[in-house]
Amino acid sequence: MSSIDPTRMRDLESAVRDHRAGRLREAVAAYESLLRRNPDDADLMQLLGVALGQRGDHEAGARFLARSLELKPDRPTVLLNLAHALRTLGREEEALRCCNRALALDPSLAGGYRTRAAALAALGRLQDALANYGQAVRLAPNDPSAHADLGVALDAVGRTADALSCFERAIALDPNIAAAHHNHAMLNARLGNQERALQSFDRAVALQPHHAALHNNRANTLKELGRLPEALKGYSLALAIEPGNPETLHNRAVVSSLLGDHTEALRDYDELLARGGEKAPDLIGRGAALVALKRNAEALAPLQRGTELLPNDAEGHTQYGVALLRLSRYAEALASFDRALALEPDQPEVLNNRSIALVALGRVEEALITLQGAIALSKESADTYTNLGLVYRALGRNYEAMASFRQTLARKPADPAASFALAFAHLTVGEFKEGWPLYESRFQEPTLAVPTRDFGVPRWNGVDSLVGKTLLVNAEQGLGDAIHFCRYLPPLAARGINIVFEVMPALKALLRTLPGSIQIIGRGERIPAADYHCPLLSLPLALGTDLATIPADVPYLATDAERTAKWAGRIQAIPGLRVGIAWQGNPTVEQLMWARGRSMPLVELAPLARIPGVSLISLQKGAGSEQIRDVPFSDRVLDLGAELDEGPDAFVDTAAVMAGLDLVISTDTSIAHLAGALARPAWIALPAAAEWRWLLERSDSPWYPTMRLFRQRRRGHWPSVVSAMVSALTPLASGHPR
Repeated sequence: MSSIDPTRMRDLESAVRDHRAGRLREAVAAYESLLRRNPDDADLMQLLGVALGQRGDHEAGARFLARSLELKPDRPTVLLNLAHALRTLGREEEALRCCNRALALDPSLAGGYRTRAAALAALGRLQDALANYGQAVRLAPNDPSAHADLGVALDAVGRTADALSCFERAIALDPNIAAAHHNHAMLNARLGNQERALQSFDRAVALQPHHAALHNNRANTLKELGRLPEALKGYSLALAIEPGNPETLHNRAVVSSLLGDHTEALRDYDELLARGGEKAPDLIGRGAALVALKRNAEALAPLQRGTELLPNDAEGHTQYGVALLRLSRYAEALASFDRALALEPDQPEVLNNRSIALVALGRVEEALITLQGAIALSKESADTYTNLGLVYRALGRNYEAMASFRQTLARKPADPAASFALAFAHLTVGEFKEGWPLYESRFQEPTLAVPTRDFGVPRWNGVDSLVGKTLLVNAEQGLGDAIHFCRYLPPLAARGINIVFEVMPALKALLRTLPGSIQIIGRGERIPAADYHCPLLSLPLALGTDLATIPADVPYLATDAERTAKWAGRIQAIPGLRVGIAWQGNPTVEQLMWARGRSMPLVELAPLARIPGVSLISLQKGAGSEQIRDVPFSDRVLDLGAELDEGPDAFVDTAAVMAGLDLVISTDTSIAHLAGALARPAWIALPAAAEWRWLLERSDSPWYPTMRLFRQRRRGHWPSVVSAMVSALTPLASGHPR
């Protein structure tokens, strides 16, 4: 009999103590030292193999365990330890063979069935795995981990109720098994039992507070419960534990977007794309964040790539369509919305956006059908009713438009877009009493960008007496509006009211011709002391203007005598009937739905150029003037636009030229208003659904007595308008000396 080496025994006992205490580095060093003294000790090899595996060196651990088994083959526990090591290395088939050998040697090993079940599950043999987990529970009915593993297997084959029971049994046996709480929570969350899931997540997190996946999954449940700030905090905590985790970064970005913090969402999406390359959900999410931040041009590339990678994602096509819509690429936007709707047909918001693209493309009747479909799906969408009303207006159906805007206001009281649109409709049909109060919503209507300004004095409401006081009036909208409504100032000045009129610098010289003592200052100049103020387009409300009381005395503006004399000789030298023309308004304004279609291409005026005895003089400046060189009748148009002054004298020369013209023909532009304010003969070409100030059907204007209105009878059809003008102009030209 060989003697026992006391020193070896002491060293071995010390190594085992270190091992059991988790001092793995010390234990491994001690085992290796002992093994150098006893190189064929199978038990030492087993201990070293297990310790190495616990340190994460599974390859070396598996080698020592395999060598131990070569020396002493039939040891079930060592076989199972080797199976664990092999599973960690992804060598499931070898692990399965080890389990089979171990269980053949000792069929009572519950742990052997659990390890074999795990290998079978990894190999996709779910039913076999389930049978082995069941056997493990039968052998160890009070082992909570066995019940927890069986629950995972039952869930994998769709037996969710049985899985829940297993997780609950495991927790009953040992309330401190974090994995059982976690799995119980995940299964409840998947079943829609979010409150119950959250309770289990909370227990799991209390047991494993530094488990990143737990915090991520708990935050997912908070998100489903609508507790978004708490979800955001949970994702951030998970990322503090495991920075850069792509799933958690994506989840946090989604919740940041839902909370409206698109800048933070974009930061997470950028990190995701920098770390993980192109993943469609991240590309689409990044694009959506850029759309929300109104960085529409930047959004196109990620959204286009995202939808290429994930062509069946309706949200990606929707966001791409919104970006294109905002970039005025209407046909492409429409195609994107149609792709989104082909994937998910019942999307009211997408139908709403589709209608906007259709209107921009001139397909208003189709837009109406689209919006009616959107409302059939969701009768609570206030914005959809607004767009429906705008489409009704574009079709000239003003009373139906009013009903739609009221539907918006019933759902979203005081909504500025609906209030402003309703004002338009009332004013269009001549219902000024109803329209002027609603027109005040222009200061809140986001697409108009009319600033609300505080001048430090009370707003005049038309009630307080202003005799002997100073009223500051500011021109708050476009040039045409300022020319149109400055008519209100001379009658006020005649009452003994001191008027200070703040205007766009381009109008200073022109508006100094207003009669009466009116002080004209340019926007940006120092504003003198005043007692009250009133925005220019609020004067009709303050004064209670209706159709019968429109101040229509013209002219209320005058030409500059020196400029008129300067131009007189040149204008008088033009033969025949001298007709000034303007065809293009402000392109930026005409992006707005209510202003679309009010300009016409110059080429539409070709029939005028063919009338004998008519000389056309272009008054067009800026946008649209480039069309002259491209029309076939360019040689029949005298282009004065480039010679008309810009800056503070912008309209002074134009007014002087008009003084020598026989007629001004214009679309709805500031040129039209100037001609009317000067009491010059003017013919105005209007779209089928003209702006409110031109009212309905009338061929005259109560605002401008020297005007004649020519209206489209079919939306977008200018030839009929020009034809009517030709019929009216031809006899005038024939009777005019050439």
